[in-house]
Amino acid sequence: MQQATVQLGKIGIQAIINTMGVSVSAAFAVVNRIDDYAYTPEQNIAHGMTAMMAQNKGAGRDDRVIKGFKAGIILEIIYGIFIFFVCFVFAGPLMKLFTSDTEVIRHGVIYLKLISIMYILPAITNGIQGYFRGIGDLKITLLSSFINMGVRVLAAIPLVFALGMGIEALPFSYLAGWIGMLIAEVPLLVKNYMAYIKSMH
Repeated sequence: MQQATVQLGKIGIQAIINTMGVSVSAAFAVVNRIDDYAYTPEQNIAHGMTAMMAQNKGAGRDDRVIKGFKAGIILEIIYGIFIFFVCFVFAGPLMKLFTSDTEVIRHGVIYLKLISIMYILPAITNGIQGYFRGIGDLKITLLSSFINMGVRVLAAIPLVFALGMGIEALPFSYLAGWIGMLIAEVPLLVKNYMAYIKSMH
């Protein structure tokens, strides 16, 4: 269900992109590949958190659940900062790996420089998702993913069609989605985290 929600959101974004012309569509296809490479380690850190936390929750080791979450979030943040640096500084060379079209490269560099600044947010949201999957609360991960993708699409529509923004509209719509996701998740995370802390004393 969660993956279906993500894919439906991507279809909505792609439909909006298709109205922007050939160069923007081509640039988006390229930056999607770069995004996939950027996000995969964040997702894998979260998967590692899920496995480690689930095992320790099952063993009744709440202290290790907390330690696993802290270590995972620190790793996510470190990686988020690293991938921001790589994609921001090397946006041009990264685009040139996939295309030689100067117009496509120009659109792609705009996108990458904006989205790279925000990579810390999916790092944190992936870590929080790993936490909730690890403790077995999948309703929260489904809800937050639905909010993320829904807000992305809803934010992109006025940015593109009302304000006339180009490919730079997408990073801002993604930012809105991640903020919406955090607004949904963080209060639940704090409540659950504090309950774990109390159970340890």
